[in-house]
Amino acid sequence: MRFYVAIPFVLLVTLFYSIVSILVSLVDRSGRAYHRLMRQWSRALLWLFGIRTHVHGAENLERGTCYVYLANHASYLDIIVLGVTIPDSIRFIFKRELARIPFFGWTLALGPYILIDRADARNAMGSIERAARQIAEGASVVIFPEGTRTRDGSLGAFKRGGFMLATRSGVPMVPVAIKGTYALLSRTDRRVRPGTVEVFIGEPIPPRPDMTRSQEQELQEEIRSTLMAMLGTPGPAAQGTAPDGFVRGTDEKG
Repeated sequence: MRFYVAIPFVLLVTLFYSIVSILVSLVDRSGRAYHRLMRQWSRALLWLFGIRTHVHGAENLERGTCYVYLANHASYLDIIVLGVTIPDSIRFIFKRELARIPFFGWTLALGPYILIDRADARNAMGSIERAARQIAEGASVVIFPEGTRTRDGSLGAFKRGGFMLATRSGVPMVPVAIKGTYALLSRTDRRVRPGTVEVFIGEPIPPRPDMTRSQEQELQEEIRSTLMAMLGTPGPAAQGTAPDGFVRGTDEKG
């Protein structure tokens, strides 16, 4: 019942923040004000849907340092959850299909976030180059290295494109495990359930420049194994308890 009551307010909030974000993006090319609005929008949606978020490991991050965040992708909710829980000025890499959504998609296309066309290899490489420029200008980037949402809640194989940006960006990489979003809105669901989401921020992995292809593959598997351990797999990414060794940090309430 809460979902159906929330939907009109979700639409109104999204329309309001879309219009304001478009206007802000015309005058603030740094993207910082845009991202602050995105955080406010995300908080509003989480509150309307009755979703609480708990963050663990935020103390692993150093203020003023740029990172490439590598997160599992279980649900559309992942974007707004990370928008609230990562204490950083982040830029998402998003697929072209999202830009077609009225207002919300137009806002994404006009803002500082990075559009990628997965069907066009040349465009995809251009998106990676734009993301690298964003990092050079002082922004962090969020990548879902699986390339798409999971079908069953488990962590999928990593695609090379996004991971290539992570390894060649020259900044530390941070694994981020999102637990709970699959249970609240899976790929086949049509409504959002209230509940709790936990976000585990791992320790930064120093950049490793000039790696060979085989070394890059080894690092890719190393980070994927780290994410699986953080998620508590085997088992769905949406379930499980906090694994031992990850510090409980600040709570964020949606």
